[in-house]
Amino acid sequence: MADLAANKGWPRRWWLLGLVVALAVAGAWYSSYRRSAAVAEPVAIGHGRAQLLDFGMGVCEQCKRLTPVVERARRELGDLVDVHVLDIRREENERLAERFNMSMIPLVVLVDGAGRERWRHEGFVDFDELSEAVRKRLDAPEATCASGKDKCAP
Repeated sequence: MADLAANKGWPRRWWLLGLVVALAVAGAWYSSYRRSAAVAEPVAIGHGRAQLLDFGMGVCEQCKRLTPVVERARRELGDLVDVHVLDIRREENERLAERFNMSMIPLVVLVDGAGRERWRHEGFVDFDELSEAVRKRLDAPEATCASGKDKCAP
């Protein structure tokens, strides 16, 4: 009788183990599903249209602060540039970030239609400064980086 009472806990433990395994499998599936569902179109640099690239990650506090600024830029500057929010954890965005020598996030880069970097800003930037930079740099035949370099070539 004592052995029977001692074995009553086993079915409960197996059920709990099965639940943990099922949750782990479901979590792994959902994670891969989200990554595949979030596949964005590749960013075409130098194909005739200016691009505003926002490199960052969803967990970065400065990146989160920049989100409404970039969304406003998409609405109000959409006639001048295509705006792209690029998560650097994605392989294709990581390669693009390397092309533009990213050293910190968030990084906002303005690229003209020929693929030349016209402006960059590391860290948070407010909409007024961003808007002024986009309008000024796209009107000018040559521009300088925010870092003061003569050219902003990637």
